[in-house]
Amino acid sequence: MVFVEKLRRPTALVVAVAFLIASIVPLLANGSASAYTLLGDREIKLSTSEGAATGATYAVDFDVATTNNIGGVVIAFCAGASSPIIGDTDCVHPTGFDLTSAGVANLSDGTANTVDMTGFTAAFTDHANAAGTNTLELTNAVATTPALVGDAVQFEITGVVNPSTIGTFYARIMTYDTEAEAQGYTLANEEAGGPVVEAGGIALSTADLITVEAKVQERLTFCVYTSAATYTDCSGNATNPVILGDVNGVLSSTQPSISKDAKYNITTNAGNGATIRLKGDTLASGAFSVDAIGDAAAGDGVPAVYASGTEMFGLCTYEDASSTEAGITPTAEYDGGAGAECSGTTDGQGAANDNSAEFTFFLDGDPTGTAIDSTYGDSIATKTAGDFSTGILVFLGGVDNTTEPGIYTTTLDFIATGRY
Repeated sequence: MVFVEKLRRPTALVVAVAFLIASIVPLLANGSASAYTLLGDREIKLSTSEGAATGATYAVDFDVATTNNIGGVVIAFCAGASSPIIGDTDCVHPTGFDLTSAGVANLSDGTANTVDMTGFTAAFTDHANAAGTNTLELTNAVATTPALVGDAVQFEITGVVNPSTIGTFYARIMTYDTEAEAQGYTLANEEAGGPVVEAGGIALSTADLITVEAKVQERLTFCVYTSAATYTDCSGNATNPVILGDVNGVLSSTQPSISKDAKYNITTNAGNGATIRLKGDTLASGAFSVDAIGDAAAGDGVPAVYASGTEMFGLCTYEDASSTEAGITPTAEYDGGAGAECSGTTDGQGAANDNSAEFTFFLDGDPTGTAIDSTYGDSIATKTAGDFSTGILVFLGGVDNTTEPGIYTTTLDFIATGRY
């Protein structure tokens, strides 16, 4: 029995050794068994995830796990069907991905807990046997040394062509002590030039874009109204007539009669602004009329100040200071003259209104006529694109000692059109 037991022990030892050898052989067959340290926090931000996008920028950011020298950094990009694991030779070139026209920018400079990478230069190669380039080798003959564990290596890869296939792809990041070790990298053996010091994988993804559609229509809102109040929108209305004259609506032959009750509001998104035009007759009662300012005596379209004892009908305009947004510019004939004469007029009848404000009623080149009756009217103001602006219409009336009695009226058409 003792003799048999002694024979059994050597046999068991042989079997154990055989199992140990069997477990080692697969490791040797799979390539090198690298003893690298896993990188700390790591990220690659994409400026766009659009498939096949050109000119993309990849922001690389990883924390070192040791303070070993860094002479080179290698980043290899692999397709989604491949593997991000360092040492795995399964790294197929991502379809459409290309670093051929890529560059490196904004390398970390050693400040603010970063590693100084400013002396490193980039080379782009292909190790996946495909059209294009999939690997970055960032190296420096003079190695840099991180000051602290956790310091960040940061830089941007510019001019990248994204994979054309939508979905996951990978990046493998490896650091080396020396430039030569990094430049010796191959896909078959990442340690062909020397050992990997630190490494880690990153998963990335391309994605479809979402299109959001909305309409912005051409817009023009315009209204004319009569009110002692000023509106900041088009809620006012023109139900009340403009009254020129004294408290009884009677014109004077010695004093100007002015009304400032007529206003207009306008808003538009017309890129080249809107134009406000005027069409209509001068004041008339049957066959009788009040001379328009700028008639045969003064010259058609020439603005004039009030003259006592003279038949006069005309207007000027200005932008109300309470407008939500500035933007109304009166045309030269209707701006009341230099300065703020039009806005300085006083509503009602009296000598106080004679402040040298100029008025006109342009008769289309026909000084003997009584109406602005051209097809599109006479421009009185323009409005730039923007929110509501409010314009004030200031009307002037006056008569001479021979003006025929009657009730004088006119209906005026104000037209706003945008130029887009």
